[in-house]
Amino acid sequence: MIKRKDGRYQDQIKLAGMATTKYFYGKTQREVKQKMAEWTAESRAGSLFADSADSWDNVHTENVAYNTAAAYVAPLKRAKAHFKDRRMKDITPDEIQAFIRELAGKDYARRTVQMHLDMLNMIFDHAITQPGSIIKANPCTSVRIPSGLKQTRRKPPEDDQLEKIKAERQADFWLFAYFLLYTGLRRGELLALRWENIDRKEKTMHVLNSVYYEGNQPKLKPPKSDAGTRDIVLLDVLADVLPPKKKKGYVFGGEKPLSKTQVRKQWLSYCRAVDLAEKTETVRKGRNNREYKTTKWSALVTPHQFRHAFATMLYDADIDESAAQTLMGHASIVVTKDIYTHIKQRRKDEAAQKLNAFVNGSVEPKT
Repeated sequence: MIKRKDGRYQDQIKLAGMATTKYFYGKTQREVKQKMAEWTAESRAGSLFADSADSWDNVHTENVAYNTAAAYVAPLKRAKAHFKDRRMKDITPDEIQAFIRELAGKDYARRTVQMHLDMLNMIFDHAITQPGSIIKANPCTSVRIPSGLKQTRRKPPEDDQLEKIKAERQADFWLFAYFLLYTGLRRGELLALRWENIDRKEKTMHVLNSVYYEGNQPKLKPPKSDAGTRDIVLLDVLADVLPPKKKKGYVFGGEKPLSKTQVRKQWLSYCRAVDLAEKTETVRKGRNNREYKTTKWSALVTPHQFRHAFATMLYDADIDESAAQTLMGHASIVVTKDIYTHIKQRRKDEAAQKLNAFVNGSVEPKT
């Protein structure tokens, strides 16, 4: 311990694994020793879960896309509330397993529960690599997701819904729905499509970018995988409805892509125009016991459902899985096979329902 020129005392600690030396200052030697003892005890106890989680979040947010970081906000909040003031070194695999079971018991989908476990796994891995960390193993490695959790799958629009989309070409934003239906593009890929990316002579479209949002503002990024950057077929049914004159800029937006609010409003307006939206009314009581009626419209279909409708077209047209993978921009053939398997199973279920209805007499036989 030394006495500085300013009259204060100074001492230091440099433990194995620490990147920098920790300095302590005080008006008396006793004060410095007390601070060192408190810091040493705190270090031996290890970091709090909340502190380690926030440290991971700061690093993670800087290295992933905005939307990816935003997706972890709610899981992080739930985990911090659950483990509260627990020390990282004291959290055991059975506690984490109990947390995962608790989430599963709240009827979250398997994908959501998996995201929580993946996040905890990353938090502990991050903590292990920090200077001076006393955590030597990740307790998440032996934790498992409970079986039987619901799998969330987006279904394609119903046949009658597709007929409305094909028949209505007057409503604003109808061309957006047409592109989705006959290209299989993801919403972000379609919003990033420029007129210059459409080669009418070769009947192809070049998928080069995707739009994502920071708040309300559109940003461009490459597709989510190398397979996402691709050429797709410009089908005749779509080519026939494109403007005859060459245009420049974004197909939907002009000089820049549409904002998040613009997309949401135009999609809802379109769905209302083609009878693919539903209205819900709620009544609440205000001051003086006066009743107020609120009306809310919700779209019955989402842009991503049209991607599944396109996949169904590929299946029905007997397009092999390898070609379908390329057209859909899947990074893995496993994803394409899974979609094809799901379509096949859905068709079997629909056939079984129709047969049951016929046998039970609820459907009249064809004459």
